[in-house]
Amino acid sequence: MKMSRRHFLKSSTALGALSAVPGLSLSKQAVAGDDGFRALVCIFLFGGNDAYNMVVPVDQHYLTYEKARPTLAIAKHELVDIGIQSEPGDTSPAVSLGLHPAMSRLESVFRDNNATVIVNSGQLVGPIIGETNPHPVPDFLMAHNLQQTMWQSGALNMEDKLGWAGRMVDSIYMSNDLSPMMSLNGEQKWLRNDIYEQMVMTASGAGKYNGLDQDERYEAMKFHFDRQFNNLFKDNYADVMSSRFYQNQRLAELLGTDEDDDTDRSSLSEQLHTTAKLIQKHAEMGHHRQVYFVGLGGFDTHHNQKNVHHALLEQLSNAMADFYQELKDINMLDNVTAFTMSDFGRRLMANDTGTDHGWAGHQLVMGGAVNGGKAYGQWPDLTPGSEYDYNNGRLIPEIAADQVNATLAKWFGYEEAHLDTLFPTLKAFEDNTLDFL
Repeated sequence: MKMSRRHFLKSSTALGALSAVPGLSLSKQAVAGDDGFRALVCIFLFGGNDAYNMVVPVDQHYLTYEKARPTLAIAKHELVDIGIQSEPGDTSPAVSLGLHPAMSRLESVFRDNNATVIVNSGQLVGPIIGETNPHPVPDFLMAHNLQQTMWQSGALNMEDKLGWAGRMVDSIYMSNDLSPMMSLNGEQKWLRNDIYEQMVMTASGAGKYNGLDQDERYEAMKFHFDRQFNNLFKDNYADVMSSRFYQNQRLAELLGTDEDDDTDRSSLSEQLHTTAKLIQKHAEMGHHRQVYFVGLGGFDTHHNQKNVHHALLEQLSNAMADFYQELKDINMLDNVTAFTMSDFGRRLMANDTGTDHGWAGHQLVMGGAVNGGKAYGQWPDLTPGSEYDYNNGRLIPEIAADQVNATLAKWFGYEEAHLDTLFPTLKAFEDNTLDFL
């Protein structure tokens, strides 16, 4: 039977029923008994964010930072003190941390204990720092596309066709009307799964079909949607096109007219604004869980880093602060966790006016469920040649990206006992998850 709007809604309901079949879900019981809606929002910083200028010591450890990057260091008096410290280690003290001055709007979020910093995280297949027999370094370090894929796949899951969020929802009961996997920044591996097609949309949500400005054109399109083709390729293509069209129509109906149509929003702010609107509509969409991907590019700062990075961090901070306020306004702050990812960190030492590709960085996590008031992880020794110095100022991570991702998956509802199936690297670590959620 060919797809029509009625058939689209009917098939969506059927898809939800399929996901409820016993045996498909590792976490069905846990999630079915939990009436609270939850959403994960990934904010991907494309290009490799210089996280060591995003989060900077504000105590005596500032001197080591300043010495490591004399031409790029942010003046100490300009830093935004957010009142948190890194965790002390056996031989390292707690370090008081601040944010880049362009991120001042996030100070109140940290002061509310609704945001934190994951210190010195990155791709690892096992511990390296402090190990007598350290694990090997991951493949493809410092390669943009491959590292972006690794962040979205898992450190040992590069060859898997699905992303880790996709594999996560494949095993979780999620009734639905529309797909709960949504990207406002193009198709992403992170969201690929075996049950739901990811819903790719513009920053403002539903797209516009400018060519459908006459009744005759609209009826002609519907004719092709409802026609039965003898050619299998044409038949499937018509089904996919009709599904996308009616999904877009449904999305437009849900979002309606934006009464807060601020044309000065940055692209990231617009993506997060639309995300907040869809989160508010989650019940109408039949969703107990949602997963969103948004992104901001331009972080490959080989040149003119001070000016470029300042502008990017200001966009990030403003967008996150606006999103935080919107979630508070719709009473959904406790139900949403947003977090940053980036290709990699950057070298500590400057390269002319910028920085080269590095390895470790820091991540921001924001939401009402965040155990704020502190940072997670130990501040590394930034001295050239320290045990953290992989080569030429490229820092070795101490927290694995998969440990961070496993923590997010557990909060989302994925069964804790199966986390090392989702992220096989966890078997190499003493702790599968962290305590930031």
